[in-house]
Amino acid sequence: MEVQNSAELLVRGAAIGVFLLTAIRIGGGGLSPARITGVLFSLAAAGHTLTQFPGALSAFGLISGTAWVLSVAGAGLFWAFALELFGDHRRLTPLRFLPALALLGIAVVARFYSATPRDLWLAHNLGGAALMVHVLAVIWRGWRGDLVEARRRLRGPLLGLAAVYTLILAAVQISELYLGPATALSFLAASSLFGLSIGSGLVFLRDDPQLFAVAGAKGSPGRVNPRDEPLLQRLMDALDKDEVWREEGLSIGGLASRLGVAEHHLRRLINEDLAYRNFAAFLNERRVAAAQVALTDPGKARVAVSTIAFEVGFSSLAPFNRAFRDITGKTPTDWRRAQG
Repeated sequence: MEVQNSAELLVRGAAIGVFLLTAIRIGGGGLSPARITGVLFSLAAAGHTLTQFPGALSAFGLISGTAWVLSVAGAGLFWAFALELFGDHRRLTPLRFLPALALLGIAVVARFYSATPRDLWLAHNLGGAALMVHVLAVIWRGWRGDLVEARRRLRGPLLGLAAVYTLILAAVQISELYLGPATALSFLAASSLFGLSIGSGLVFLRDDPQLFAVAGAKGSPGRVNPRDEPLLQRLMDALDKDEVWREEGLSIGGLASRLGVAEHHLRRLINEDLAYRNFAAFLNERRVAAAQVALTDPGKARVAVSTIAFEVGFSSLAPFNRAFRDITGKTPTDWRRAQG
């Protein structure tokens, strides 16, 4: 048993080292939303790796206390990182950390103030599991529209496995609430964390600027490779003359088929030459511009915002409001009111 504990300590120590290096590397590139949440999640992963080792909380003093705080908020921090990494948000809002703070609050009450902590720990684990299910949905839903090749490759293998690990961990911890500690699985968990640390290190220690670029500045068609100019012209005609962006549910595959070009070729053109990171953002820029014109048209003063949203290609009001606010900083209603 002592040999196994020593081996587990070495494995966990190596994993912690890689997670900390990853946090330093990600944080050294700036303060974009994805980098900030990436640093916090890497620290949470290191904290989780430490606190899951038997006796760690009593052996490392203040360090273990800090690690515990990060660990119990870890699912929320991973959720925030995944949404920022794949969401291309221009601003990081405090609301992004609300799930992490909620998990931390539940854990603090369960550990220090509750006479019956089991129900609280059950809620904590179920909450973390729900966040991971949402992460998996985000990873899957945005895959086709992602224009960043490095990020497309990252969606399944690494973040998917990390989410699955967290779901399995939640299931194990819930069973421990009723059946007792699963100490036999400790070394397996340590090995899994070491594997995840190596996987994340291989991806994030390279610090690919494409992964963490902030959505915003767009490239110029003048920089397009000459061999892509005919395709660019067809694309602009489809957007400006045919207004294909008004088509609800238009996918990059559908647009590529309409233009008679391979999907990967169109994806590369929009990403590398026009500097867009997400196909939805590429379409939404034109949709929101058209909505702004409609919202300032005196002849449409009595037209509902939802009707305008449908006219410019959105399938419902909620994504229209999000896209409009992300681009203009205001909701459609507030923007219309500000125009007089």
